[in-house]
Amino acid sequence: MFRKKTPVPVVQTKRCQTCGVVSTDVETMPDPFTTALYPEDYDHGAMTLCPPCAVDRFEAS
Repeated sequence: MFRKKTPVPVVQTKRCQTCGVVSTDVETMPDPFTTALYPEDYDHGAMTLCPPCAVDRFEAS
């Protein structure tokens, strides 16, 4: 008789630490700068970056 409401899927959006853009493309990843400089280390800090800022940070290393 009565239908249950179908829940609306929640899309996770995050904010880029560098440029501040809010998008679904923004990911939390190990710091690309320190990962490129010290690949043998395993304790790289986590950063929340959009793809262009991640590439820029990697290229800055």
